Amino acid sequence: MLRLALLRAAVLGLAAGALLAAGPAAAQSQDQYRKWIAEMKESPRGPFASIKWFCKDGRVLQPKDYSCAAKGQGWQHGEWSDRTKQLRAKGYKIANVLAGIDANKAVAEPGFPDAFAQLLVERFLIATDDGWILRNAQFYRGAIQEEDEREAARNLLTAMAAQPEWIGYRYPALRAGVRLLPHGADTASAQKVRNMAAAISDRDPGFEKLRVKIHGSPDASDAASVREYAAKVSDPALKQQLDALAKEIDRVYAPRPLGEVLEANAKAFASLPWLQKTLRDARDALARDGGAAYRYLVTANLLASLRDALPKVTPPAARLRVLDLSLAVEAENFRASAELRKDIGNAARNADVMLLASGAEAAYGTGMISARERAELRKTFDRLSADQIPLREYLRELRYLGLVPGWGTQQLRLQFGEAMDKLGEIEPLADLFIQDLLRGSPLLFYSQVLDSLSRDANRLAGVQHKLFGRDIGAGFNALNPGLARGVLRANPDMKRVEDFRPDGIYVLPESVADLPPLAGILTTGAGNPLSHVQLLARNLGIPNVAVDQSLLPALRQNDGKRIVLAVSPSGVVQIAEDGPQWDAVFGKQAKPDANIMFEPDLKKLDLSARSFVSLDMLRAKDSGRIVGPKAAKLGELKSRFPDRVAPGVGIPFGLYRAAVLDRPYKNSGKTVYEWMVESFRKLEAMPPGSREAAEFAEKLRAEIYSTILNTDPGPQFREQLRAAMAKEFGPDFKGGVFVRSDTNVEDLPGFTGAGLNLTLFNIVGFDNVVKAISEVWASPYTPRAWAWRQSHMKGPEHVYPAVLLLKTVPSDISGVMITQDVDTGDQGVLSVAVNEGVGGAVEGQAAESVRIDRKTGSTRLMAAATAPRRMVPQAKGGIAKLPVSGRDTLLTADEAKQLVAFADEIPKQFPQLGEDGKPVAADVEFAFVDGKLWLLQIRPFNESREARGAAHLIQMDKALEANLGRTVNMREAIR
Repeated sequence: MLRLALLRAAVLGLAAGALLAAGPAAAQSQDQYRKWIAEMKESPRGPFASIKWFCKDGRVLQPKDYSCAAKGQGWQHGEWSDRTKQLRAKGYKIANVLAGIDANKAVAEPGFPDAFAQLLVERFLIATDDGWILRNAQFYRGAIQEEDEREAARNLLTAMAAQPEWIGYRYPALRAGVRLLPHGADTASAQKVRNMAAAISDRDPGFEKLRVKIHGSPDASDAASVREYAAKVSDPALKQQLDALAKEIDRVYAPRPLGEVLEANAKAFASLPWLQKTLRDARDALARDGGAAYRYLVTANLLASLRDALPKVTPPAARLRVLDLSLAVEAENFRASAELRKDIGNAARNADVMLLASGAEAAYGTGMISARERAELRKTFDRLSADQIPLREYLRELRYLGLVPGWGTQQLRLQFGEAMDKLGEIEPLADLFIQDLLRGSPLLFYSQVLDSLSRDANRLAGVQHKLFGRDIGAGFNALNPGLARGVLRANPDMKRVEDFRPDGIYVLPESVADLPPLAGILTTGAGNPLSHVQLLARNLGIPNVAVDQSLLPALRQNDGKRIVLAVSPSGVVQIAEDGPQWDAVFGKQAKPDANIMFEPDLKKLDLSARSFVSLDMLRAKDSGRIVGPKAAKLGELKSRFPDRVAPGVGIPFGLYRAAVLDRPYKNSGKTVYEWMVESFRKLEAMPPGSREAAEFAEKLRAEIYSTILNTDPGPQFREQLRAAMAKEFGPDFKGGVFVRSDTNVEDLPGFTGAGLNLTLFNIVGFDNVVKAISEVWASPYTPRAWAWRQSHMKGPEHVYPAVLLLKTVPSDISGVMITQDVDTGDQGVLSVAVNEGVGGAVEGQAAESVRIDRKTGSTRLMAAATAPRRMVPQAKGGIAKLPVSGRDTLLTADEAKQLVAFADEIPKQFPQLGEDGKPVAADVEFAFVDGKLWLLQIRPFNESREARGAAHLIQMDKALEANLGRTVNMREAIR
């Protein structure tokens, strides 16, 4: 045990620094680009080099009157500087000028959604960072022509509104564009403002800078700038002119009463009587003095109706008008919610539930949630409509309603995540874009009402979530129970995940596939509880909580502090500053994952099997004997469900031993295996936690990895492999195979090892397969796999990777199924997560997550699939990451039925056993192709019993269990 403890300390000591670093060249480039951005902010010309005329015939000319031969034959604006051009060539779409754009052609480009998203993030930066790279360039005369930009934006938005996808699943992005891009027709008032500004500039040259701003990029703040300028002017006549200009600007931007706006639009939609009626009904309802709650209800329902109306309004320009109206209605909805905010928590419970229901309608209307999510929420509100509700059910439904802010976050990440991350590389403020959208959305008020209801419900239950001593009603959604103490890392660099430390509790933007060992996880957004890293964390008792964006400020205020994260089995969450008061809690019990130790079964291991083996010949009993659990259990499944498992070839442990470990190690006179054993013993003899041990461990890991990767398996291996593939896949096989790691140290009692080792997707060509086999053999010695595994393993020299070559299954959708409810343990419910394409759900991508009732087949949506891309196998090999289809529902009713039928067969045909030999739930990876179920993997669903049995966590749930029999009076006022 001492030898093991020394090795464990060395591994954990190196985990932070030993992982592969990102390329230094890329980091240096980004540093340089950030410097360029900072210089653009201060430059009088910003991102531009000069002013030019851009003619319709393609000529670029000097800025003279009518350089393009005649008025209307071109556009005058800034010409990008060389640095701007370089940044744009690297994918940073900055300094966007819309004038002259061919709207229909632009919208048809495959890369347009990303370009449009970056355009909107840039508009956010310009609005919030004092002009951003246009800080001084907005005063550079001629750089931006406001009339041209507005007309081009209108054309662009109209072209987008004509496309089904932009009023469908890309609706949130289109609506954000309507909000952020000035696009209204030039009005007499706007022209008057420009004329007045020009007249003042002619009289007072000092006003020229403001005049350029008003002409080039006007907004409501110009009135304050004019008044500020007027305060410094002594000429009474000029001061009077300036005051008149400021008042005119105020008039231009003053909001009209919503009733007037609705009537004006009703008249404009004379050809659509059904829409006219909707608008006039809302107008009449708002004319009644029903109070803020009534106005909130009316405007929320109108927002939802306007979104539903879009597909039925056929002229694209009319659709744009509907979107403009939607923004006006949202403004009134926001004002009503502001009036209501002071009274939150003073009404009856059912009154606040009605506010939540209206908030959900408004969230749908503004694009924060999808039609499917809206439908699911309506079912929940129906269940909450009774006068008396059991507390257990009330808590469950409120917890479900607590998923909605996460849905909104993930919906926005689908639309803007990649663009935000890209621009975030050169401007950190870009990371605030989604937060800004959420704060200005109906989800802000929704979250505040839900928090009040949840606090009240938790009080009835005798429990409360705690965040640094403050009671929290909503905002936490427990994914894994556990107890951890460590350093809070609230602003981690997601570009350098390899630098994460094992004592860190990290706030992550979403589930991450390649996490190294850490103490705890706080995930913003909905989270994906069935990804490999989540299942591994659950197995090791690492607490994991999905947190709402509204709680991020409190977490970031405590960045770098030592904290305690406690998550009870029932989902109660406590985050507190660490201190001596916690020593007794942690002194009574070790960290849950510290108790999880495993070792390979050397008695079972048979290294004499050195022939390629068909998947048809493998059975579950071969797991840990000649191959790992993937091949062995898939072979078992293939014997029972032969038409649901693809053909495959197993490469046993013995072949790896012969091809790699039994080879001479350099000129040492030892085999690779002998050298490894000797090296591990040296490591174990070093002082635990010492720098010497950490450095030696990393050097050893890297050398083992390199040795395996670069060992040629030899001509005999190639000849036998070619024959085995021809026999299994056919002599003329030109397709692809998944090259999957399959070690003897995964799916062991108490340790899943999910996703730690390498799988290479869709490898085509024999030589590429041979190369891929070496990569997979080496993958147990990547920094991440090493760090997770070695700290829990005895006998580290006995890691043997078999390999499974599985014929590519070109999945329409793929994912993971756990044959119980992962939150409650209810075995009458299946937990399923899917994405489009191959590799669904397992990589941590935002997946469609559902619970399926095994008796009725009914499904409950837990999260929509909001990953922006799907992985699609290519005929020439490899995977293309293509845009998703945007379908609202991925798993069909028939496919859910097939999963239920298979789940029912598992206990009869292939029961999964836990470490105590008793049956446990199954963890199944699957795919569907043309509606047919394919099975890719099966393993026991391993949870940390230590985490669920921790004394402190059980104590957190005691009051809850005692009070769940109570009934909630929904007519009673919240106290």
